[in-house]
Amino acid sequence: MRNFEQTRVSRTDTANLEPRYLALLERERERWWESNNFDTWKNLYVSEYARGHYVLRTLRRYVPDFPAAGAHILDIGCGDAGVLIAFAEFGADTTGIEVDERSLTRGAVRAEEHGVTVRLLKGVAEALPLPDASTDLVILDNVLEHVRDRERTLAEIRRVLRPHGLLYMVTPKPLSLYSLWNDPHYDLAGLVLLPRQLQIWYFERLRGGGKGTYDVAVIPTRWRLRRLLRAAGFESLVSPRELWVSYVRDRIAEPTEVRPGIKRKLAARLRSSERAFTNPVLRWAWDVGIGSNFFIARKQN
Repeated sequence: MRNFEQTRVSRTDTANLEPRYLALLERERERWWESNNFDTWKNLYVSEYARGHYVLRTLRRYVPDFPAAGAHILDIGCGDAGVLIAFAEFGADTTGIEVDERSLTRGAVRAEEHGVTVRLLKGVAEALPLPDASTDLVILDNVLEHVRDRERTLAEIRRVLRPHGLLYMVTPKPLSLYSLWNDPHYDLAGLVLLPRQLQIWYFERLRGGGKGTYDVAVIPTRWRLRRLLRAAGFESLVSPRELWVSYVRDRIAEPTEVRPGIKRKLAARLRSSERAFTNPVLRWAWDVGIGSNFFIARKQN
């Protein structure tokens, strides 16, 4: 079992760890609904393992009494199980819920390559197949904008969490400057500003997506997310801005985590600049300009 000092893993590290999984993932290319965008989504699946290590580091930083070893972890919309595998390597008891059967198959192969056991179940967020008060931490990473019923999803999460259990939640920021220019799911400018039916029409007309392929509801703002969490019985433990700036700082600490070109050059300059992450105005700019909403919340009893 690993310890918390071994939690930094880059996205490129996974290539040597997961050859069978990567080969299985590559087979999806020919059936992918949008072939010219497959590599972008492939990289997101591959990066799940590194993201799991980031979640571990974040919890250690902001909730130092959270025990990874022996904790019961639930990842809703677990994809190919990379986040769960990272937790399992630190001794956690891990369960993943996913609607896509092929993701469940790939996740099982991936876990086998890492030599860990993860429990993978087909299901939906609004009806979790778990008993009451059975989980210490629920991870909801870029999933809430896809579910049919947000209130029901959060109620189910609260149900399965133990007293004072934790929710780690991430969603896109619909009103960041980057999201307005480049939709976080479909790369269409201005898509996040439109009502649901216009979003579908815009997507199908400009992308040629088939009926039913647009599965993102109107993305909630941070203000709306805070209200949803409070109404569901959760207390936010850390400022979302603090979590986002911390994520940016952690991300650019490794050159390979940033795309080549101007972004990597900018990251190299920022790595040595303490002021870029401590100045209040610059922290506000990071928050408004790009990124996601991060929450660590505790179940109130």
